[in-house]
Amino acid sequence: MDESSVKPRRNSTLKRAQYACQYFAPLVLTLTLVANPGCSRAPETGLPIRVTFWHGMELGVNNEVLEAKIRVFNDSHPGIVIESQIFGAADQLGPKLDAAVAGGTPPDLLWWAPAYFPKYARVGALQSVDEFIESDPTFLKDDVYDALWELGTYGGRVFVTPFSANNLAVYYNKEMFDRARIERPPETWDEFRDTAARLTRDGVHGFQIPAGTSEWTVWTWQCFLWQAGGEILDAENRSAAFDSRAGVSALEFWRALLADGSAVISETDAGYKTSDFLAGRVAMVINGPWNYAEIRTQRNVDVGVFPLPANERAATNIGGESLFLFQSNPARERAAWEFMKFVMSPDFQIDWAIATGYLPVSKSAATSPEYLAFLDRNAFLEVYNRQMNVGRVRPSVPEYAAVSAILGRQIEAALYGKYSSEEALARAAAETDRLLR
Repeated sequence: MDESSVKPRRNSTLKRAQYACQYFAPLVLTLTLVANPGCSRAPETGLPIRVTFWHGMELGVNNEVLEAKIRVFNDSHPGIVIESQIFGAADQLGPKLDAAVAGGTPPDLLWWAPAYFPKYARVGALQSVDEFIESDPTFLKDDVYDALWELGTYGGRVFVTPFSANNLAVYYNKEMFDRARIERPPETWDEFRDTAARLTRDGVHGFQIPAGTSEWTVWTWQCFLWQAGGEILDAENRSAAFDSRAGVSALEFWRALLADGSAVISETDAGYKTSDFLAGRVAMVINGPWNYAEIRTQRNVDVGVFPLPANERAATNIGGESLFLFQSNPARERAAWEFMKFVMSPDFQIDWAIATGYLPVSKSAATSPEYLAFLDRNAFLEVYNRQMNVGRVRPSVPEYAAVSAILGRQIEAALYGKYSSEEALARAAAETDRLLR
């Protein structure tokens, strides 16, 4: 399918079933959508509209802040009830969500990485928010950063709205740096490799490499690909571009750290856990600002952060999560939009950024006196803010999740020595090209 298959906002139930069946066939759940058209009926009871909201915030502090904000919203919107449900690890959500979409039971709102929305937009499962934005004089679209709107656009229409922003940098153990007489963090690949070697002693490894086949590994490795001058896909998003000199260089850099003995492979598909780092088993680990709430409570480890090292250029991966609006009925969609708008408001964004370490999505929040004063007191988060100007984003294509899975399998195979870097990336590219064609 191409972008022309993005459908107008009111698809018939049968038509949506046909798209879901075509795109999500191995699930073979076509008849469920046809037999369950009730989700398209507007509520007639006069009771508050209930909006189901799936999210993956399992970390205690972040979840507590979110739940408190949901209570504020519900109290100030007596006709709407946001019902939150934790879906678990974000990297493992795909199959569960595919089954829910094919079965006609998706949530009204979903908190997830924006890279995954195009495939759901293409099959007509998502509702565009353009109509809400254009008809809502209380919402100032220009206050949200343009790049974040770009992340949520497919086929010329906006389908997801930003919840929070982030990027990747390196956590480091300041005490270990002092013991190794390292006076400043590394700024280049060569310096990073030397630093990791100097930090490796007494059972401690200098660096931890993210391993596994999930998006966690791929999203992190992409930064090194970009730093080496490479790209994920070609300019038309029609074929792989990562099987290049730059791609080989990026993968070889990780393999060289392993060969030196200065890096250790993480727990498979661990995600951005900090347990090995905080336990003193590794001195450096790539992570994001979302763990700030946990990091600042630590008393046994003095944690610093520095930008990802540069090679041919500096680069990091801009991420964060967005809110996906699934089609249901006009009343539920309008109620969900009210919560989406609430999340993008300065009040929510300032409080959320200060409490969790995520970066604000709106200009008014990022430049507010309250947030600027907070950054002055927290150099840890200032590093992530400075990196935004070298941030890159993943390709916005429906096949991205599948491309990531293909690439993740081959990166893992190369890290464990099953294939050379060249062979692993060539195998991933061949499979990616077949998928995209």
